[in-house]
Amino acid sequence: ATSAITHVVLGQFKTCVILLGNYYIFGSNPGQTSICGAFAAIAGMSFYTYLNLLNQKQNPSKTTTSRQSSLPKSKLGRENGNAHEGSYGSDAV
Repeated sequence: ATSAITHVVLGQFKTCVILLGNYYIFGSNPGQTSICGAFAAIAGMSFYTYLNLLNQKQNPSKTTTSRQSSLPKSKLGRENGNAHEGSYGSDAV
């Protein structure tokens, strides 16, 4: 139900939380540049989330239609000359 960009942003957020958590809880020192970068990344992710939520409030009909759409069915079997449509007989593994 989420986009690919949102999935990547959440992965980066997890990395930042781990980095900052190690700094605060365990006292590790990854460097001043890494700490500042983690805070800048979290600020950017917060802004991205704010814009997505603002967009969902302005276009509520768009989010409901995107959830109802599905991917087209694969035509791989027919492209390879396989005419099987569910009946595999005794050859099925």
